[in-house]
Amino acid sequence: MHNLGLVLIAQGHTDQARTWWQRAAEAGIAEAMTSLGVLLNEQGHTEQARTWWQRAADAGNAIAMYNLGVLLDEQGHTEDARTWWQRAADAGDTDAMTSLGVLLNEQGHTEDARTWYQRAADAGNTDAMHNLGVLLNEQGHTEDARTWYQRAADAGNTTAMYNLGVLLNEQGHTEDARTWYQRAADAGNTTAMCNLAVLLKEQGHTEQARTWYQRAADAGNTDAMCNLGVLLNEQGHTEQARTWWQRAADAGDAIAMHNLGVLLDEQGHTEDARTWWQRAADAGDTDAMYNLGVLLDEQGHTEQARTWYQRAADAGHAHAIHDLAELPRGQDLGPG
Repeated sequence: MHNLGLVLIAQGHTDQARTWWQRAAEAGIAEAMTSLGVLLNEQGHTEQARTWWQRAADAGNAIAMYNLGVLLDEQGHTEDARTWWQRAADAGDTDAMTSLGVLLNEQGHTEDARTWYQRAADAGNTDAMHNLGVLLNEQGHTEDARTWYQRAADAGNTTAMYNLGVLLNEQGHTEDARTWYQRAADAGNTTAMCNLAVLLKEQGHTEQARTWYQRAADAGNTDAMCNLGVLLNEQGHTEQARTWWQRAADAGDAIAMHNLGVLLDEQGHTEDARTWWQRAADAGDTDAMYNLGVLLDEQGHTEQARTWYQRAADAGHAHAIHDLAELPRGQDLGPG
């Protein structure tokens, strides 16, 4: 009955598959309980899915234990999730080992996390290989991190390809970094597309860089939108630059907000510039804090200017530190 359900689901007969899995599950087949839980969860019947996964997990099905852990974690029941991932991991489920490692790392149990990543990685789980690489890199074990990134990347993990590229670039192996960025970008990783574009631009391949920025930006990567705006502005395509900065700014990118403010100010749209610098400054962009201070100072709002100079100066902005020292004491002269 369970296998028939698998055939039916492969053929797109979801309701029929559900019927057969329901019959098999009620007959005590744990695999059917697990598959039924997956289908119910996909259909939005979360509590029914939880019930069947619970039954299958209680019957010893490791996949159900893992799935139950995922659902409990999504519902905020972190310790219950940890319990089921632990049971599934002890039963040999590598996805559970990996998820348990992630949770332990988030809770500050770094060495326990490393242990579970290592076990899952040794068993061939590419996400665990990647996560182990990240953890090792954070701990300063760069070459060990590179080894695990390499293994995960060779197995097709695009995030590992990207991180391997980052590590190689930091080590000065620019062409090797470019190769891995390219592979990850070709596989659809938008962050890799953006980094590939940065590298290409640094190497003087401006049009190739523009192509990859465009691909990443079209896929929704805000860093790429912002960088594409910079490149277009440098090439004199001011309105196209404005369009991409606007898109990135609307998506919450503080650097794009700042850049958009600069462009608007240059075009004479002072109040619009002030609005975007305000938003960027509120989001923590120190250049925007400084520019906002300059604008307010020019408009006679000395004390408001002082506030933003101070915030930028506290964050280490050199020009703000200088201008703050030069700012006279007194009340705002401009209108409120």
